[in-house]
Amino acid sequence: MGKKQVVYWIAVVAVALSAAPLAADIADDQVLVVYNSASPEAVTLKNTYLSAHPGIPAANLLDLNDASLLLANITQAAFVTKVRDPIRAYLAAAGDPQPSDIIVILLLRPFPHRMYDTDAPLVGDSPSNAANEVYPGGDATYASVDAELVLLWQNLNTGEAGGMMDSKSDNMIDNPYHQSTASIDAFSRAWITTAKTFTNRSNVVWVLGGAGSTRLQPGDMYLVCRIDGTTLADAQAEIQRAQGIRANRGAVRVVLDEYDLNIAGDLDDDPLFTTGDPFLAGDDYEETDALLTAAGWDVRYDDTFNFISGDEETTPLIAYASYGENHDLNGAGENPPGTAVYINSFTFAQGAIFNTVESYNARAFNGLGTLFGLEQSADFITAGGTFAVGHVFEPFTFTLADNEFLFSNMLIHGRQWAEAAYASIPALSWQHVVVGDPLARIHLLGDLDFDRDVDLGDYALWETCLAGPDVPSAGGCQEGDFDGDDDVDLGDFAQFQTAFTGG
Repeated sequence: MGKKQVVYWIAVVAVALSAAPLAADIADDQVLVVYNSASPEAVTLKNTYLSAHPGIPAANLLDLNDASLLLANITQAAFVTKVRDPIRAYLAAAGDPQPSDIIVILLLRPFPHRMYDTDAPLVGDSPSNAANEVYPGGDATYASVDAELVLLWQNLNTGEAGGMMDSKSDNMIDNPYHQSTASIDAFSRAWITTAKTFTNRSNVVWVLGGAGSTRLQPGDMYLVCRIDGTTLADAQAEIQRAQGIRANRGAVRVVLDEYDLNIAGDLDDDPLFTTGDPFLAGDDYEETDALLTAAGWDVRYDDTFNFISGDEETTPLIAYASYGENHDLNGAGENPPGTAVYINSFTFAQGAIFNTVESYNARAFNGLGTLFGLEQSADFITAGGTFAVGHVFEPFTFTLADNEFLFSNMLIHGRQWAEAAYASIPALSWQHVVVGDPLARIHLLGDLDFDRDVDLGDYALWETCLAGPDVPSAGGCQEGDFDGDDDVDLGDFAQFQTAFTGG
């Protein structure tokens, strides 16, 4: 085979590989967009999202058009009649989409994010009272609206009368997708409307019971996300930042900032039970550090007295996890500068992810403020962030999202945001909200063959791109355009080297 033939063969391989999407992507027509035209801003945001995803069919848009939903908090009764049942009715109607056609339910601001407890409405805003409501009470029905929609077809509130575990809306439900690296589309959705069986464990959590069609599987879930922010402009920018993300592994950093473990115990993977804990997944920060470092990401892991702020960490961040304002808990003494403003000191790369050990870090949507001076997901979006997992009420440490699956699914396995987020969340029907474009994923600059690494296979393809056409018409060559000048040339080479595995 001659030299020209070799170059031609490599070029064909580059284009072929770039054209092949990762297996089992969530497609545009598998997203149901739910908005409320009683707010003109919701209509504007809907149009912004559709501009980013023109493949979403008109039939996949549901307008609730209800002025009574322009608020932050909602009762369980109002949730059922004004949110859950209208979505059910829309999907159950003749025509498309059908219940099993949809994987993602996307809520657009303004949309309620908190559901009151049935007998103690704001108990979730008081950690000590919430603790008693969870255990020994077994009667915590406060939740995020988003989390309650995940199991749309389950009548979680049936039987609820203020008693201990008298309905499935009490406390939380074990998430069967937790810790997965697989696409959600790998699981059958044929039984999504079938009633599931759950088992009460120790009057604290509903674990999975039943068999076959009555056992909850990942395919029985909707991945509920929201586009939200302090302002319409913040939410629109959040959408725009989620499109075409290309991260230079050699120019961004992941920060994992624990408090001093010599002073206080670990909170990032707190056990609930001594044996057979459905939520426990390992030592989260340390395991995340090991996984991402081995995959070639620049990780700054800290478990000392020091709180890392943006004044000392000037590298743009692609992922941020810390104990936040809780660094000073239990005598650790690491007080972040200011109160609930530390996030403003960082610089965030396009595609940056936020996940902190702060109970109320998703409270301040829909005009609500923070509580106990905790940093907010909304502030992160304003500061240039793209994705966040947060909590609207007290979640307790054993239900916190695991960075090990959140960050590795996005940065190593190439999963879309909705999948990465829900694989990291241990509990359903609880306090979590997933903020950001569910269809987005992070591509690696330099990964021309789309194998989620930058290695010698990419170098051969990059040489071909160097002599080839401009990036927009060159398929996978766009991953070699580090300086964003729509061409692959020697100006990109130094940055290609920094992204290369091994330095």
